[in-house]
Amino acid sequence: MPMMGSFGGGSNQPFKPIRSGILRYPEQGHQMTPDPDQCRAFHYNSNPPSSGLMTHTYISRNDLEYAQLSPCTIVNVIHRGNVIIFYDPTRMTPASLATLHGIASSDASSDGFSQQQKIGYAVILVKSRFRDPIVLLAWRRILPLSTLDRIKMNLFLSRYRGQIARNK
Repeated sequence: MPMMGSFGGGSNQPFKPIRSGILRYPEQGHQMTPDPDQCRAFHYNSNPPSSGLMTHTYISRNDLEYAQLSPCTIVNVIHRGNVIIFYDPTRMTPASLATLHGIASSDASSDGFSQQQKIGYAVILVKSRFRDPIVLLAWRRILPLSTLDRIKMNLFLSRYRGQIARNK
C-alpha cells in the first residue's frame, strides 16, 4: 500500500525526497500491453515514467534521444531492475561525459545489449533535456543531479540496479 497523507502530495506527486535527494513515486502498476499507443495515452505520474503501463520492448543502444523512446519501453526496462541515466550532453564537460560512458553497459551486439536488460543489470544512457543535466531512473525512483556526483550515483546504482519490481 503506497504511503500517502503526510508523506506525499497525492497519487501523482512524489513523496518527500529521502536524504540523498532521491524522489520516490507512488506505484502505478506494471501491466503489459501489446499496443504502444495505449502508453502514449496513459497518464504517468512522473517524467520520465517510473512505473505504469509497459510493453515487451527494450532500448536498442545507448545514447538514443528520449523522444525516440516509448514510455512503455522505459517502464519495461526499469521494471526488470535496470537503471537509465538521462543526460544532457550540451550541459556537461567532456570528462563528465566520459565518466557516464564508463559507467554505462556496453556490448557491441544488439543481442548482448538486450540480454543485459533482460537480466536486469544494465545501465543505459539516454540523451534528454530535463531541468537537471543528469537524471537517474529506477523503478519508482528518480535522482536528479545538477552536477556529476559519483558518490550519489554509486549509491543509487548499488541500491536499485538489479532490483526487480515486486507487487507490494
